[in-house]
Amino acid sequence: LNDEVIHYFLLMLARRDAELAAKQQPGRKRCHFFKSFFITKLLDEAGGYNYKNVKRWSRKVPGKDIFALDKIFFPVNVSGMHWTVAVLHMSEKRIQFYDSMSGSGDRYLEGLMQYLQDEHMAKKGCPLPDADEWELVESTPDTPQQRNGYDCGVFTCMFCDFLSTDCPLTFSQEHITQCRERIALSIMKGVAIE
Repeated sequence: LNDEVIHYFLLMLARRDAELAAKQQPGRKRCHFFKSFFITKLLDEAGGYNYKNVKRWSRKVPGKDIFALDKIFFPVNVSGMHWTVAVLHMSEKRIQFYDSMSGSGDRYLEGLMQYLQDEHMAKKGCPLPDADEWELVESTPDTPQQRNGYDCGVFTCMFCDFLSTDCPLTFSQEHITQCRERIALSIMKGVAIE
């Protein structure tokens, strides 16, 4: 999948999230799905970090406060060749990397932890409380794995789909055709299917 398909599917997930919060689960904390450009702007290819490049991006999150969200999804296009996602699990104080090819994601985890601290200082005017309690989790052995070199975008979309509704990651390579159909149907309907 290319970046436009992934970005559009994440938009469908955002629409579903808004519907769940408004109709079916009032009071439910929201999720936000950044585009992959966020990581590109935050972390450059040379390994540099630049909060200034993304400082204003949080204005577009539901409620305009990332600290009031449940989860924040950051799709990552590693070296322009492989899709993964990093997720801030805000209530659990955990940043986790999900990679269908078992990459560690250390650089992204550390960059997002620094982003969280900088964002808190910029938007709340004080250091992130309990910053030392946050856990950075590399891709774990139970993360679903692809068995080819081209399904990473589908896996990334499914990580976002399942995690945004608190579903366990129970899909595998055997389900990839159904996952592709789920993505296509969601895009055709204009909202992620449940």
